[in-house]
Amino acid sequence: MKKAAPATAPGLCLLPVTRRESGRARRLNALLRLLPRYHTNRRWNAKTVQAAVRTAQFLLSDGLIGRGEVACRTILIDGRRLRLRLLFPAGSRRGLYVHFHGGAWVMGNARLDDGITRPIAAECGMMVAGVDFHNAIDDRLDITLQDCKAAVEWVVEHLGELQVERIIIGGESSGAHLAAEALLHLRERGRADAVAGFVSVCGAFDLTGSDSLRRSTGTSLIIDGPAALHNLRRLTRSLSGREAEGPLSADLSGLPPALLIAGALDPIVDDSLSMARQWQEQSGNAGCVVVPDAPHGFNRLPTKLAAKANALVREWILRTLAPLDG
Repeated sequence: MKKAAPATAPGLCLLPVTRRESGRARRLNALLRLLPRYHTNRRWNAKTVQAAVRTAQFLLSDGLIGRGEVACRTILIDGRRLRLRLLFPAGSRRGLYVHFHGGAWVMGNARLDDGITRPIAAECGMMVAGVDFHNAIDDRLDITLQDCKAAVEWVVEHLGELQVERIIIGGESSGAHLAAEALLHLRERGRADAVAGFVSVCGAFDLTGSDSLRRSTGTSLIIDGPAALHNLRRLTRSLSGREAEGPLSADLSGLPPALLIAGALDPIVDDSLSMARQWQEQSGNAGCVVVPDAPHGFNRLPTKLAAKANALVREWILRTLAPLDG
């Protein structure tokens, strides 16, 4: 894959696309404009989607477990049970990728992200730990954050048992926010030395609502912009201090290398741009790649742009680990 061409801002790149790839993405976007937008602030639809996901996963056996490619582990932390979905590479483990799934903080699970995490395990030689945290359908985002902090701290404490020496933390959309908060928690506890990198796709980092989100309308693709802003206001009531504002308001100095990927048509594209800029200013090791004609969650769509962006993540992981393999 060609390297991204540098843009005007330091650390900011545009993903190079062919005319055919752009045309296919635009045709799909035209179809998406005809479909209803998802309103992330409506809890009834989150409950409906989550029930459908659970039913489908119950009826469809998890063949990966039967083949030994996946194991589910339940850990007990402060009286709460957390589930980790562990995906194994075919050969030796170069590290552990800790993944936080998206879903507007209110739905989704680790198994639903196998399409993203399995290629990371296979191509990067990484063990993957997908975290099944509390979905804040009750608006208790504080509990969700506690789960994610506890999970990543448990991972760092058990690196020997997991047979790895380093980790990369990442996530998509709301999961990228949780991944960032988990990383900041490790740094506050003095345990971030084992973290080799951070990855975000369509991340949400400004819980007060970024400029692009505030400008968005109900015509944004896939998700309704105003509903997403209202969802933030519902969820942040359970938080206090800096966490109520999001990772963008945190001190980002002394952090590991970061890759942030954003869709140009995403209502929260400014979250990634601002986070990458601040990370670069304070830690000097962040890059942001903007994908043209890409809406929120585009990396799950059946387009060449999605495949390129997902491949870029895996290539970045390999490059990040290469100097550490000696």
